Amino acid sequence: MSGGQRERGSDGGAELSGALAAALVDALARDAATAERLRAILEPAGTGIVVTSVPGYTADTLATAIGVTPKVVRNAIARGELAAVKRGGRWLISADAVSAWIREDASSPRRRRRTERPAGRLTAAFGALPPAAAPRRSIGSP
Repeated sequence: MSGGQRERGSDGGAELSGALAAALVDALARDAATAERLRAILEPAGTGIVVTSVPGYTADTLATAIGVTPKVVRNAIARGELAAVKRGGRWLISADAVSAWIREDASSPRRRRRTERPAGRLTAAFGALPPAAAPRRSIGSP
């Protein structure tokens, strides 16, 4: 190693690439003008094909886009309501998955109904006790 260069580990380049790609996606999601310039550059010449929507989100960028906290998005992923993959420590969510999640959320009622739970062992044990005939008095009380 000479000239101040360090030797990278076998996965150092992959980690750097993943972090760089995630930072690029975040930056493009926040800056519509830059994203539009990139679309113009990437549009195949003469095809007329233009990407009109964001191809995907991170949990943070999706939360910002729809006005919720990132925790809401991560909880939806954990419950299986929102399809996502985890790459490099970040959740990546496709635009199609977001559309499906929003349609599903709009069609389902907002309020959850409480389900009847079976009685626990302690509740069942108290229910099996015979009712007391009269309250007991402690020693020394009139």
